[in-house]
Amino acid sequence: MHEPMLRRLGLLSLVTLAACSSVVLPPPAPPPPAQPAAVSVPPPAPAVQIVTPPKPPQPEPADEAGRQLLRWQEALRVAAPDTLPALAARLAAEPTTPAGTVHLALVWMNTRTPGDVNRALPLLEQLQQSADPAAQPWVDWARLLATRAGEQKRLEELVARQSQQLRDSQRRIDQLNEQLEALKAIERSLAPRRLDKAP
Repeated sequence: MHEPMLRRLGLLSLVTLAACSSVVLPPPAPPPPAQPAAVSVPPPAPAVQIVTPPKPPQPEPADEAGRQLLRWQEALRVAAPDTLPALAARLAAEPTTPAGTVHLALVWMNTRTPGDVNRALPLLEQLQQSADPAAQPWVDWARLLATRAGEQKRLEELVARQSQQLRDSQRRIDQLNEQLEALKAIERSLAPRRLDKAP
């Protein structure tokens, strides 16, 4: 009885194996693509930064006015004195600006003509009191020039007084010389008479 059972089991096993062998299995998955060989990539070069040089700082308006003033002074220093009155006349005829006012005052201070500094002082004083914003860079320079013009005026007045005193002294000396010559003439005219009266 065991033998038929074994046969059936064996037959069943064969059938099962046959059935299993008839099952179609899916094809195996393709192998993954081969990874490309690692290529060493150099690190990116640092970005080149274009550095623009900083703009030079703009000069302060008062500094620029001072440089302009120095240029004018240098030009006046080397100018022929006889050309300065014409320059003053031309500047006076131009429209009034703070820079032009300072330039004109500076010309009058350099003419070496007595009294011209008196024409410069009122211009400089007026500029110092101006409320015009364009005048602000020139205010300190006008104050400096006004101080210099005041000193120049005092020196001119001192020279004028000394010159007048010198002329007065020379006039008195001339008068004394004339009186002395007159006395000598009188003395010469009296000398022969004294000789005539002598015993």
